[in-house]
Amino acid sequence: DNIKMDDVFNTPVQRTGPSSRVIRRQSGLPEKPRNLKEQTMERSFRLLDDAIGSPTSTITQKPGFDISHVPRPTLGSMNLDNTLFMPARGDRTSLGQGQGSDRSIFGQQAADVTRTAKLDHTVMRFDNNQSLLSATLYSNDLEENPGVQSTENLFNEFLSVMTTGSMGLDTIPEFEDMLSDHIRRLRQLLKSQPTFRDKNPKTAAVCEDLFNERNTWRILNKLYTDRLITSAQDNSDAENLVPLTPNSEKRIIERFFIGNKEVRQAYIVVDWLEKNARDANERIITQQMEWFTDATICWENTTAALCRGQSRPGMVKELDPDAPNRKGLVLHELDVDDDNKLLFCMMNLVRCGLLDEAQELCNRLGQSWRAATLEGWKLFHDPNYESGTDGRGDKLPIEGNIHRDIWKKAAWGLTKDKSMPQMERSMYAALCGNLEQLRSVYTQWEDKLWAGAKCAVDVMVETEIRSHLIKNFTELPIEYWNSPTSLSKVIAEASSGLSDTANVNKYRKIQSHIILDDYPGLLASMKEWVQEDGGLEAHLLRLLCHIVLVHRSLGIHGDPESEERILTEYTRYLMSRDMLHLIPWYVSKLEQKNQVPLHSAYLSGVERHEDQAVCLQLGLECGLDISAMIVSAVSIVRSGEAVDNEAMVKSLGWLTHHPSQVRDLLYQTNAVMRRLLGRGQVELAAQALCQVPRDTQTKVVAAWRSQSTEEDSMERALVREYLALKVYLEAQEAFSDWFDHFHRGQPKRPVMPENPTFTEKVAHEQREKQYLAELDRWRGGQLIQSRQAEGKLKEVLNFSGGWLLDQDLEDDDGMLEEEEAQRRDEMSSLRAELIPQSFLLLHSVLHNTGQYQAAITLANLVADEKTANYAAFGKEKMKQFLAKIRESSMAVLDEGKDPWGFDKP
Repeated sequence: DNIKMDDVFNTPVQRTGPSSRVIRRQSGLPEKPRNLKEQTMERSFRLLDDAIGSPTSTITQKPGFDISHVPRPTLGSMNLDNTLFMPARGDRTSLGQGQGSDRSIFGQQAADVTRTAKLDHTVMRFDNNQSLLSATLYSNDLEENPGVQSTENLFNEFLSVMTTGSMGLDTIPEFEDMLSDHIRRLRQLLKSQPTFRDKNPKTAAVCEDLFNERNTWRILNKLYTDRLITSAQDNSDAENLVPLTPNSEKRIIERFFIGNKEVRQAYIVVDWLEKNARDANERIITQQMEWFTDATICWENTTAALCRGQSRPGMVKELDPDAPNRKGLVLHELDVDDDNKLLFCMMNLVRCGLLDEAQELCNRLGQSWRAATLEGWKLFHDPNYESGTDGRGDKLPIEGNIHRDIWKKAAWGLTKDKSMPQMERSMYAALCGNLEQLRSVYTQWEDKLWAGAKCAVDVMVETEIRSHLIKNFTELPIEYWNSPTSLSKVIAEASSGLSDTANVNKYRKIQSHIILDDYPGLLASMKEWVQEDGGLEAHLLRLLCHIVLVHRSLGIHGDPESEERILTEYTRYLMSRDMLHLIPWYVSKLEQKNQVPLHSAYLSGVERHEDQAVCLQLGLECGLDISAMIVSAVSIVRSGEAVDNEAMVKSLGWLTHHPSQVRDLLYQTNAVMRRLLGRGQVELAAQALCQVPRDTQTKVVAAWRSQSTEEDSMERALVREYLALKVYLEAQEAFSDWFDHFHRGQPKRPVMPENPTFTEKVAHEQREKQYLAELDRWRGGQLIQSRQAEGKLKEVLNFSGGWLLDQDLEDDDGMLEEEEAQRRDEMSSLRAELIPQSFLLLHSVLHNTGQYQAAITLANLVADEKTANYAAFGKEKMKQFLAKIRESSMAVLDEGKDPWGFDKP
């Protein structure tokens, strides 16, 4: 299709019917404004529910992007429509085909699971997609704005897009769609009640941030499509297909746009700014259209006054368009007010790229002459040189203005006429390229950038035409040619006076870097922002992270340190919000050396078993070294300065999810039990022991009994240590049971009262019989308890090779020397503390149960070389133990036996 050069400077609007423009049809009447005061409670709930619901249904899967397989546009389709902003939905064509992602869990869980914060006085319900369906948000002191809460789903939705097949440029329209839906809902919420914006400032701020982010993705998509696809192609053949029609300005500019990326990208910026203005001011434009009535005539109040002969002094007597300026007279004050409103509305329409609507409005108000003045800038083209007639023998209509240069000079003069209204001068300045006039009316960055870029395109187009056509052109003022044509200069002028303190200026700076194709500079700015004290807003931080990821997917790489810092900060934010289903994927995008320390620190705080299982599964799917991360997480809990004993025990749950974790489970369980026993926390140590599943314990014992080889010597050492600690804890439990039964369970003998009566004597006899029966039961139980305690304690003291006595093993490559040294120090310390203690406990059992000879023979067990128990005794401990042996020897002497408990000859 041939290019329609009528639309070079104004953005086409998608037609959805006979008339889909912003203004109402001429035959229509102004809509009755809604009365917000008449809103019912039911309507308020419905509006609030729709506004804060998560529009997850808009996400569609797109094939991956592979720039090497992008189909080249056909030569006949090479036109300016490739640079225009068309709706992101509907018939948007994928830029490429590729393989989809195979990370199945993210396609479901990342979009379906949202960890939401609780709101005071807030009731929320979620459906299967975790969409926020309804909320009751009535509170005089609501800490969280509902709009802020509703946008939390964006974090899940962005990950869903990144992991469900879309790659490269294909992801950007998806981002834009999601943001547009959230913006629409937030705006609906903000305008649902007149005072809502004032009462919920965070919601308004979030809506503005999302609007700026959506605009950022929009310009990134269009410019990168042009740079990576359009500019990378050989367009020489496409230029040759555009015919060189004599005196056709339109054909010259068509070829110019095909072959010159600077003017094409400057035009993209203009079109982008106009589309953003339309989106931002759609409601305002509609309201401005309602200022004017239908089927009216030009200057109706002045006309009525003249017809009635009631003209005032100084009022015009003629009604031609130039009468007020030519005669120096004025219109009726109501017409002056209407004209000012009309010009203000028309300037807004021109700013939004809706020039057709501005002309239609003029025609509707009876000012067709004003609409005609807006036609003179269009490029001249006579199609009869190319196609002859229209088939019926008639000539085709000529397009554009053959005297465009004269119109431009006349329009320039009008913009300099200070007697003309400011808005009218600015409107013509936008069409003839008078940058100075536009600068005088615009103060916002977006408006100044639009003015500069539009004038830059105008100058480049005019230069190209005059360099190719042989014609006596009307000279334009020197100020026109002095307008900058470089986007870098245009942005520098628009950005003068801006600072990075305001959040909106950060978005503007990002957009500036994208327009200038300055990714290294963008990375430097983003790194500086994430390092600021106080951090960034969550949505801005999400934008920075995904800008880095999208550039990586396009093969565009910058400073690795800056990219790593940005991704790390975003990952830390997700960790601070406990977004379990998002964290592993973003951790996988970090450098290998940074993954384990960062993720381990987070995993050390995850205690729920279900959450641990999710983290483990997602980590495996993302290709993380999750085993090393889990071991490190458990070590972090154990090695902290203010260690929580219970947290140490719970952290062992990380190592019980997969059979391959058995070795790490044993090592970490041993370390936790050593630490707890050293602190005297026997009960918690027993809980740590219970963290090892029973089937694992069975496998551990079987492995320990198998033959040892050099390869599994370290595993056998871990098993041996684990069994030694297990035996000790079982012995402690058995001794505690015996102690409680011996000292607290023994029945008390009933006492006969003084001077008992017959009845009391009979009752005493019954109690005595009951006491004797209980005493027999107690003695039977005591015998069983003492034997169990004796057997368990002897297992500790007779442990093969010595209890917690490590064998000489070479250091394992996977274990740091410092860790091994600490382990052996702890084992030595526990032996020195617990071996003497176990001997004293066993002596207490034997001595209190009358087994004096067995108590004396404990000395032989101390001196046994096989267990080397004597090495664990210090001087004081040995004195204490020998004192106990002496007590038992004295007891057997009292029984008439020798000091060793044998019968005397």
